[in-house]
Amino acid sequence: MMLNYPKSKLTSLTDDEILVIEEDDDIVLLEEDNLVAPEALQDSTLSVSWQVLIVDDEPAVYQATQLALKDFSFLGKPLTLLYAASGAKARKILDQYPDICFVLLDVVMETNNAGLQVVRYIRDVLKNKRIQIILRTGQPGEAPETSLIQEYEINDYKLKTELTRQRLITTVVTSLRAYCNVVAAEEKTAALTQTLTLLQQTQLQLVQSEKMSALGGLVAGVAHEINNPVGCIIGNVSAAQTYINDLLGLLDLYAQVYPEPGKRIEDELDAIDLDFVREDLPKLIQAMKSGGERIKSISRSLRTFSRADKDTKQAFNLHEGIDSTVLILRHRLKANDHRPAIGVITDYGDIPTVNCFPGQLNQVFMNILANAIDALDDESQNRSLAGMKANPHRITIRTSMDNDQVKIAIVDNGPGIPEDIRAKIFDRLFTTKQVGKGTGLGLAIAHQIVVDTH
Repeated sequence: MMLNYPKSKLTSLTDDEILVIEEDDDIVLLEEDNLVAPEALQDSTLSVSWQVLIVDDEPAVYQATQLALKDFSFLGKPLTLLYAASGAKARKILDQYPDICFVLLDVVMETNNAGLQVVRYIRDVLKNKRIQIILRTGQPGEAPETSLIQEYEINDYKLKTELTRQRLITTVVTSLRAYCNVVAAEEKTAALTQTLTLLQQTQLQLVQSEKMSALGGLVAGVAHEINNPVGCIIGNVSAAQTYINDLLGLLDLYAQVYPEPGKRIEDELDAIDLDFVREDLPKLIQAMKSGGERIKSISRSLRTFSRADKDTKQAFNLHEGIDSTVLILRHRLKANDHRPAIGVITDYGDIPTVNCFPGQLNQVFMNILANAIDALDDESQNRSLAGMKANPHRITIRTSMDNDQVKIAIVDNGPGIPEDIRAKIFDRLFTTKQVGKGTGLGLAIAHQIVVDTH
């Protein structure tokens, strides 16, 4: 069957006429009732067939294509032919049927470049690289093949006069194979991307678990070692205070019984300044006791920070986790040769305990606060000491309830994050720090803990 339709003949048809197609010596008549509107198709039909869109302002061309592809199937699936008589209608159908496999597209319709606008819509607006686009024009002068192939992302270019039935079927088969290859490549790429993402997440989890395991074990061990001598000191301070009071009482008794101790003892009493010792020694003992209590508090904070997570979430006081993290970082907050001390302001709201993995959230607090200190340290290089004293560095930590969730806001008054890198700060291995000072994993791990785990 030769599908050869002079443009003059097609345009001269009226609504009541029929198109005559020569098939060898037989005459085939196609009524316009044979046109299939896309909205008349059932979803069940579309799911088990190849969707093909015919775009041409001459219904007779669609009818002839429908006849040529009658009873055609590929890989056991039939074709579902959708029809649009204009570029505008084609765009609506493309929006409605995203699984269209290929388009037989006329160029000159309501405008001289209506078909080319459809190409742009598919590739640039819909971002669809799957659909195979075959330009099928009857006016090659209006649509030169060489320029269109170079300028537009089309897959093939055909003249209507050259598409015999066999060549049309060949074009359909080639297009469907290409469509299947693109889909397979996209699915393979998606699977590889998913695998890569999973591997990266697993790596982060391993790094996180290893760091927390090593840090937790170290900190817990140090805390345990500290507890024994600190407990001994605190426990014996009270006893030492009692003994000292007894000794001072004994000296007072000697002074009463022997009011004239002799020159040697008087010289020694003057040398040691007994009155000052009597006044200062209780203060010294109290300071030793306070220091021991402080060490005990640090040890308790270390245990809170390094507490091992169980397999299930557990109730946790977030304020304790934040306080313990700040305490561990206290040495980095103190004044140094380059800047005054960094102040930490806590504005805690009335929040409940939260079911979570405490060790992991403590790591999040650690990573964010450490980054804030790094940023303030870096900015100190460009500020005067007088300026920093007038506007000292500070980190503010606020907690509050936001509907049924707890909100934690950590803010520093440093230079801020440049707009052009804000979208990258949670990317794995992304860092703005010098080589050897940053791994690019801190915020990636924090993001994973908060977003994925919690």
